[in-house]
Amino acid sequence: MKIILTKDVDTLGDSGDVIAVSDGYARNYLFPKNIAIKATEGALKDLQSRIERIRAKAEKKNKQDLEKADKVTALESLTLEANAGDTGKLFGTITTKELARVLLEKTGLEVERKQINVNAPINKVGDYEINVKFSSKVSATLPIKVVAAKDAEQQSIIDEVEAQETADDETLRQTEEMKLQTEEAE
Repeated sequence: MKIILTKDVDTLGDSGDVIAVSDGYARNYLFPKNIAIKATEGALKDLQSRIERIRAKAEKKNKQDLEKADKVTALESLTLEANAGDTGKLFGTITTKELARVLLEKTGLEVERKQINVNAPINKVGDYEINVKFSSKVSATLPIKVVAAKDAEQQSIIDEVEAQETADDETLRQTEEMKLQTEEAE
């Protein structure tokens, strides 16, 4: 059966393409989801006028996807905290759903979990790379670093101790300055 795609489909083609697919695939999947229409004579004539609108719409979507990809790549890297054992193995796996939530928090972009491709399961502490696919033509790669939650807690405790030591040093220095000023005044 010949059909006309109304939306971009990774495995079939771009919006406006006329392609041949099996009857069952068209009737049971493509037509109910409004991804394609049957390629009749009238539809083919109408296609010529619609192609311009479809292409303009596709260019606009491509531009938006490029902006989204720029936002994601602007992050440069994500650091995720997860509960892990002594060997570095996580208690559970970081899922695409969690990654989508983190991306929403960091960039404000709503990314569907289906758009996120993880090459290997994220189930150990370490460095990973994810691919966020916005369309068939636009994607962004983002490095991810997974750290153990206790390491993050320890790091925050170390930071607090260092901040306290700095504050104590500053207080001590101010006290010594006041003593010197008092001695000079006498």
